[in-house]
Amino acid sequence: MESGKAETLLDQLVEIATDLVVTAKIAHRNKKALHGDNHYGHKFDDHVVKLSSHQAKLFAALRSLGLEASDFLDLEAHLRVLNLHSSTVTQRSNAVKELKLFSESVIKPKLQTMTANPIPVTEQVLPLSLVGKTRTYFEKIVIQGNGCYEHQWFDACAVMIRRFVETLIIELYEAKTKEAEIKDGNGEFFMLNKLIDRTLADSSWNLSRESKRTFPLVKTLGDRSAHNRRYVATKRDVDEVIPGLRVLADELLHIAGLK
Repeated sequence: MESGKAETLLDQLVEIATDLVVTAKIAHRNKKALHGDNHYGHKFDDHVVKLSSHQAKLFAALRSLGLEASDFLDLEAHLRVLNLHSSTVTQRSNAVKELKLFSESVIKPKLQTMTANPIPVTEQVLPLSLVGKTRTYFEKIVIQGNGCYEHQWFDACAVMIRRFVETLIIELYEAKTKEAEIKDGNGEFFMLNKLIDRTLADSSWNLSRESKRTFPLVKTLGDRSAHNRRYVATKRDVDEVIPGLRVLADELLHIAGLK
């Protein structure tokens, strides 16, 4: 779960806690008990159940984001005072004030610095199934590419696409024991431009026209995002590469014997 959703749950929890305190104050003013078979008792118990249920959802979200254990203890302490039938009106009022203060000054700032869920919800660049059961590093690159696109980090997405294609080419040549053809005199693999040139020049791969058109698009976009300090990639820039990328990846994986 993303930090923004956890923040929404936190706001809702504070709202429920505030309603609970309002009910307790009205019951006290009317000299009614918050337990037993009466209107205020039932209403208070409903608030407690709702608060407990929401607390469970919030804590699950916070744990998934890696919130510190000490912060959970502080939250629980404030909520415990609210739930107890024996707490006074003043104690509950103070507890909800402390809960609001703690939420705004401690929890929310921490949530805003936490990273997004590392597993993207969508697969808008490439389906993960495309590289399933091939290489673990292919899966990780595709996950990062999809995640960058999902969060609109298009320069980062372009760089991941570039890296994916570069790695695919190397994997292809290694699978065919032809890696020497894409290495320089020091035994280092060529940069992407030479890798693409060599791949396109080798007619034995029998690549489709769409794949051949996609190679330079990937290189241009990736180079701009990685090296041009004034260039900022947009969704449209990445979208122009995606259709051909799927075809290109599928072809190279099959030729390399990975599919």
